[in-house]
Amino acid sequence: MSESGRIGWPAEQPVWTFDWRLADAPDEEGIVILNAAYRGHQVFAKASLPSLRVRYEGPCGPYKDPLNYNNSHPTSRCPGSRVCVYAYSSGGLRALSVESYHTISAYRLTHRWVFWENGVVMPRLFSAGIQCPFDHRHHVYWRLDFDIDGARRDLALEYNTYTGEEGWGSGWHPFRTETKRLKNPTSRRSWAVVDLDSHRGYHVLPGPNDGSADAFSASDLWLLRYRASEDRYGRQGGAADDGLGAYLNDESTDGQDLVVWYAAHLFHRVAQGGDDWHGVGPDLVPFGPW
Repeated sequence: MSESGRIGWPAEQPVWTFDWRLADAPDEEGIVILNAAYRGHQVFAKASLPSLRVRYEGPCGPYKDPLNYNNSHPTSRCPGSRVCVYAYSSGGLRALSVESYHTISAYRLTHRWVFWENGVVMPRLFSAGIQCPFDHRHHVYWRLDFDIDGARRDLALEYNTYTGEEGWGSGWHPFRTETKRLKNPTSRRSWAVVDLDSHRGYHVLPGPNDGSADAFSASDLWLLRYRASEDRYGRQGGAADDGLGAYLNDESTDGQDLVVWYAAHLFHRVAQGGDDWHGVGPDLVPFGPW
């Protein structure tokens, strides 16, 4: 079973167009966003959440929790569908939310994509519930196949306060080959993907609650050159290993078709109980002449 749809939003003068789907096993990557365009310019070929790993500070697990149609449920907002699409306004801006609610053992999970009329995209995962009575971390992996104005001619950059002017603005350094990176709040580290011809691009800004890598989930961002064989439709890695290191082959990322994997690390202290919801996710913010 699955659900899918096509969005043109707002209906009267669409600023966002994309397809979405929520599939069942063996394709288990939450709500997948396909062929997303903002103001007529392509942003993503595909954006998804293919991996969700949990490690307890105790004898339980580790676990890999797939988000799929089978463990999703209708909600009171959308009782007739397992994917809920709705619009709202906040701070004077309109937004469109595409979300699904899942239960996996004792966990309650909401997977949400928010598309704002100013071009900002907010991938989010919210979690509640405790499977085992120990502190634990949910490691959440988004796969962002950026195709800004098409699949080719994209470049990734990183910002740090200590980086000088290298031709991309003070603080920005380009990556020419595949790499993996860690968050660094001290240097206000963030990332961006830009189309070299149109100069349109997107910032990848870590969320305030996204945490940082540890020995179990050892990186925060992976920059890869697109390879179709590396899109595993949710069969990426396993409970003990995210499997992303195998894709780092020192391939060129200079003006290529790029994929960014971004990881958030949601800490849940058992003393807080299982009722409170915790949320993580980056902000994807456009820049350039959109």
